[in-house]
Amino acid sequence: MGEQFEYSEKVMDHFRNPRNVGQIKDADGIGRVGNPVCGDLMEIQIKVENNILKDVKFKTFGCGSAIATSSMITEMAIGKTLEEALKITRGDVAAELDGLPAIKMHCSNLAADALHAAIKDYMEKKEEKAKIEAEKYDFDVIVVGGGPGGLTTGILCAYRGLKTAVFEASSWGGILSWMCPTKMIENFPGLSERITCKELVDTWVSEAEKLKVELKKERVNEITKDIKVITESGEYRSKIIVLATGSSPSIAGVKGEETYSEKDRGVYYYVANPEKFAGKRVLIVGGGNSAVDAALSITDTADLITIAHRHNELCAAGHKIERLKASDKIKILYDTELVEITGAEKVEKAIMRDLKEDETIQQVVDSVILAVGMTPNTGIFKNIGIEMDEKGYIKTDKTQKTNIDGIYAVGDIASDLALVVVAVAHGAVVAHNAYIELRKPYWR
Repeated sequence: MGEQFEYSEKVMDHFRNPRNVGQIKDADGIGRVGNPVCGDLMEIQIKVENNILKDVKFKTFGCGSAIATSSMITEMAIGKTLEEALKITRGDVAAELDGLPAIKMHCSNLAADALHAAIKDYMEKKEEKAKIEAEKYDFDVIVVGGGPGGLTTGILCAYRGLKTAVFEASSWGGILSWMCPTKMIENFPGLSERITCKELVDTWVSEAEKLKVELKKERVNEITKDIKVITESGEYRSKIIVLATGSSPSIAGVKGEETYSEKDRGVYYYVANPEKFAGKRVLIVGGGNSAVDAALSITDTADLITIAHRHNELCAAGHKIERLKASDKIKILYDTELVEITGAEKVEKAIMRDLKEDETIQQVVDSVILAVGMTPNTGIFKNIGIEMDEKGYIKTDKTQKTNIDGIYAVGDIASDLALVVVAVAHGAVVAHNAYIELRKPYWR
């Protein structure tokens, strides 16, 4: 070394065979320190991935001790988290080298200072980049749709510390509010038969407000591939968009349906108010949970209820079918298809087809409820190339991400299960993965 000091074998080894010499292309952080008294100058460059030092390199001009300590601290730092690396002291460096002459201890101090300066540089750049990035966006996450999936996604994203907005054109809670507000929640462990749909929605809205979710009563007219939402009042940019537009009752496509579904003329798709059917003869078309729920909800008000189902058995939950069959007000026509709805100003008759006997059935009715399923609301984003399956549901991966970067989908538009508990689970999955994507925590 040309110096009259006793050095350990480790110091000599790192001086003669220095590790990690050079520079890192596009280094994430650079730290430079110097000692004007002895002329030592150190530069340390770092590469960071997920809060871990993946690479550390140095360039040092100075004495042998300065070179040895620079070499040693790169070996000590690689693989450590930033927090762990910041705890490395001059004493740690000297100890790893089996000691340094007292007069040379400043060299180990320089090495630690250079590493800490590189980490500080990285953090300042990261903070500045995040600040610039944040100014480009109105929100971290925009959720389009305020139904079960949309509201709970908003709540859980906000819980994760993500700036979140939920846009809803109509009623918070979606179909829970406008289709069945007084119905008791079911198929939701812990809540089943304990709370109404409206009460659950009110709870979600209150929780969202407490977590500072921006609840915007605005209709979204367009969604763009560059993660922008266009409403009646303006444009909003976010880093992630979550599609949660839900579903609507399916159109049956029978003759007379369009005519009598307008202006309260007798054709409906669900029962929001059972009193509307008081004293009436009602035909319900369908055999699933929606049809059975509709029938059960009006047994106390309607005069006579007929269910017409195309198949030879109902496909609703077993306990509901038992209640249905126990009612003397309800008649079930299996293997029967609705062909036409007729009448004058209002519905007067339903024409059906017995599929088994191939015979026509005519029945006098006052109202027809078409409970033939739900159709996902995907109209506003069909033009951006989102992949859907043959039934019209959006295709997603296990994180609920669509084929377009930055766009996720939850709830009824991404699953034919049509259960509140599924929509809520989707929201939890999206919030978790949005947090990882945007915040890049060290543990991932």
